[in-house]
Amino acid sequence: MRSSILFLITAILLAGCGETIGDVKKAAAGINSKANEAATAISTDVHSIRSVEIEFDNETFTINDLFKTILRDVQWYYDENEDEQQLKITGTWQDNGLFAEGNFLEAEKQQLIENSKIEVVLYFHKGVLEEKKTTVSMNQNGQTIIDQKGSESLHHFYKVYTMN
Repeated sequence: MRSSILFLITAILLAGCGETIGDVKKAAAGINSKANEAATAISTDVHSIRSVEIEFDNETFTINDLFKTILRDVQWYYDENEDEQQLKITGTWQDNGLFAEGNFLEAEKQQLIENSKIEVVLYFHKGVLEEKKTTVSMNQNGQTIIDQKGSESLHHFYKVYTMN
């Protein structure tokens, strides 16, 4: 008898909670769906920008190929405002001719490999790369070693890529 009463009370309590649990599940599913839509939209834009082709010195390559080849530990950050898109690429230095004008000693090269952070910011207007707005910097231990702007700095990356 006691177990029947306990069962009846439990059933009554759970019946009232069923609708609430269902509502919570629906709300969570809606939030998850919107989050997935936003992530897909952003990643689609990033992938389309990364697949932009560059023609340089009789070679064609993508932005993705360029930076995945000449930098290590590459990360991508995308931002869009009206007609302008901004792609920030960060990574670490590797000894492949990048910034060779620095004439780094072997000990300095090892420090750059271990402790540098390179940041390249590319700007696009309606999907077209605006090379002249490019910014490039390299920092080591909080100190800026390289700070460049313009298409010439981006062309240096192209040259390093085509030499490798």
